[in-house]
Amino acid sequence: MSHPVEDKRDWSNVWKNPFIIAWFVILTIVLGVNFFMVSMAIVTNPGLVVDDFYEKGKNMDAVLANRKRMEQLGWQLNVDLPILSEAKPSTVTLNVLDKENQSMNVDSAMLYFYRPSDKNLDGELALNSTGLPGQYQAEFTLPLKGKWDLMIEVQKDGERYNIGRSIMVQDPE
Repeated sequence: MSHPVEDKRDWSNVWKNPFIIAWFVILTIVLGVNFFMVSMAIVTNPGLVVDDFYEKGKNMDAVLANRKRMEQLGWQLNVDLPILSEAKPSTVTLNVLDKENQSMNVDSAMLYFYRPSDKNLDGELALNSTGLPGQYQAEFTLPLKGKWDLMIEVQKDGERYNIGRSIMVQDPE
């Protein structure tokens, strides 16, 4: 007959219990990851680049009214934009057409570019007439790869018309 083996482990010291050690290790890892994430959130750019976001949101009715007015004007802005590469000069060409699809000259044509993650890279560029009716052109360079928002705005006789789009700038080849 065999006698049962007597348990001689000493559980009086908490730090010798494997469950307590595992629980402490997991807790330490979770707190370490949380500390890292909080410090990264504080150190990196928050991404909010509109200082008066609340006021701009309240103006949504004006934005919708402006969009309806632009539809009534019937102007067309045809943009020829090549695939852009980081720090490589590119030429953007704009053709402006009226309601009857006829080329029309405008008083001014502007290209605005916005970097959603860093407002210090935002800028604007005047598009110059090529000499052909309704055609405007400019050469510009975007310094970083990634997402950019572009807006082209034309003015004629106090009327404004604009279009916008988002683009991705690629690595230089």
